Order: sequence, then C-alpha cells, then structure tokens
Amino acid sequence: QFIVPLSGSQEFPGPGDTDGNGLANLIIDDVGNSISWTFTVNNIVLPLSGAHIHQGNAGASGPVVVNFNSQLSGSGLVDADLANVLANPTGFYVNLHNASFPGGAIRGQLAAPVPLPAAAWLFGTGLLGLLGMARRKRINR
Repeated sequence: QFIVPLSGSQEFPGPGDTDGNGLANLIIDDVGNSISWTFTVNNIVLPLSGAHIHQGNAGASGPVVVNFNSQLSGSGLVDADLANVLANPTGFYVNLHNASFPGGAIRGQLAAPVPLPAAAWLFGTGLLGLLGMARRKRINR
C-alpha cells in the first residue's frame, strides 16, 4: 500500500495548481500485477482529464506507465508495469491532470510502501474472538 501526498508545488515543470492538494491511496497486488486506487482531491477543478503513474524521479518528468483513465477511484486494473513500480517506488510519481492544468494539477512522488501494522492484525483477531464469545453466550442462554 502506498499513501502519497499530492500537491501542485510538486509539479515539474511547474507550476501546478498551487492551492490544490490531495492524497493517493494505492494498493498493489504483487502477485496479479493489479492495482486499486482512491484519489482524494481538494481545490482543483474536476473532472480530471488524466490520472496516471509516471516513471520519473522527484524534480523530473517522465512517461506514463499506468493509466487510471481519469478515474478518482477503481480496482482490478492489471498492468505489467506495476512490477517495476514495486521494484523501485521512488522512481515513480502519481500525477492528476485537469483542463486548467493539462501538464498536471497535483503530483506526488511514491515512497516506500506502508505495511499493514501487526497491531491491526492483533486487534482484528481479538475482536473476532470477542464477537465469537458473545455469540456463544447468546446461544447458550
């Protein structure tokens, strides 16, 4: 999972939408080379005219490698280039385009993926156990 802050100040060459910002939540399945995504945006004009992952380091522009077809959210998009994104995430960025900023309104560089914390697994397992115990008590009454 990648959680990527997006802003107009990261656009290159800039400027992007300087008061625009957002967040990209990307979940990549490394076995099936598929991706689910949600883009949350603020202070940019919608609809999007483009939404992509580009190959390029911070401060550089590069080619589109994954095309989200201008959609703010979706899932199940299969793309072989996702293996390259996972191999070197810092060499890729998310870019959202609109009519006002056709070169890119807001952008964010990928960083290391965010692991699902072990605490969440423990909490979930404990919660399931408590629900099971409550159900058993209700059945035994």
